[in-house]
Amino acid sequence: MLPLLLYQAAYRLHPRLVSGAHLHRRALDAAASGRIEQAESWFEAAAGIYRKELSIEPLARLRVHQLMARVRARPAAGGGTSEVLEIVRRLNRLDQLESLEPPFELRDARHVLAEWIERAEGRAGTASSPPAASLQAA
Repeated sequence: MLPLLLYQAAYRLHPRLVSGAHLHRRALDAAASGRIEQAESWFEAAAGIYRKELSIEPLARLRVHQLMARVRARPAAGGGTSEVLEIVRRLNRLDQLESLEPPFELRDARHVLAEWIERAEGRAGTASSPPAASLQAA
């Protein structure tokens, strides 16, 4: 994997060398591997490209992924109910979302959310984890 700075430099030299989708997948890969700080950097780099290209739907999907990664990085007792509600609200505006595990294919957004919640409940070991409680409230 090439470092983020190299991708940013390549984008500045020739924007067509680096796509927002590629950096978005890098962010998803880092998040899936538990490297949340690195994922944040990749998410922000991809968001910058999406904004410059006016790619609104990919940017919206990226922001949902970013919120999901932040909530997943927190311990179950760390709260996050308002963020989970925000994730559900944003997902209601999307038809598709990249899955959270490789190869990150586009899937029905509600299925991706359901899988994410199941994994969160499994990690927490209780039915009262923030994602489950928030989804029931929504």
